[in-house]
Amino acid sequence: MDYKKLTEDLKQAKELARIAAQGEDGGTANLDSFVLRLPRARESKVLEAIKEAGCYCRGKTDWFGTCYFISCGYGGQGNAQTRAVTAMEKFMTKQGYKADIFYKAD
Repeated sequence: MDYKKLTEDLKQAKELARIAAQGEDGGTANLDSFVLRLPRARESKVLEAIKEAGCYCRGKTDWFGTCYFISCGYGGQGNAQTRAVTAMEKFMTKQGYKADIFYKAD
């Protein structure tokens, strides 16, 4: 696992999310979240990479399969939130990561 690349990719994904979140924020308030699955990666290194990218993660969880719920402060609470996490998921998937979205309406 290249943790430096992970940091750089998350920085780019965060910027894409920020751009995607601009505009209207109607729709249902939600807790949609960007999820990253990194099997065999060292949790401490992953959390360090996430923090260096300017994002937040509480830690690895097994609640939604083994994964990391990552928040980058996209802004918004409805459609803007959904657009932001979708942008992150698409970018990180293109970079070769196992990315996903956890959808949850409030």
